[in-house]
Amino acid sequence: MFDFDRQTWLYLLIIAIAFFFFRWNSSRAKQNRNNRKNRNFRKRYEERKRENEKSRENLDEKSSEK
Repeated sequence: MFDFDRQTWLYLLIIAIAFFFFRWNSSRAKQNRNNRKNRNFRKRYEERKRENEKSRENLDEKSSEK
């Protein structure tokens, strides 16, 4: 079917390895971006949650003082 010499097969192999490496690396980078985005979202969510809990505690203390 294909009558390539040894050097051509080597070039094709190098191109295939490079292609799969860049493909794998881009998917890993995308996953890292998503993880970072989710981590930042969770961090903001936890901060808001703590602030809300503190404000509720302050309101409860003020209402119990009256």
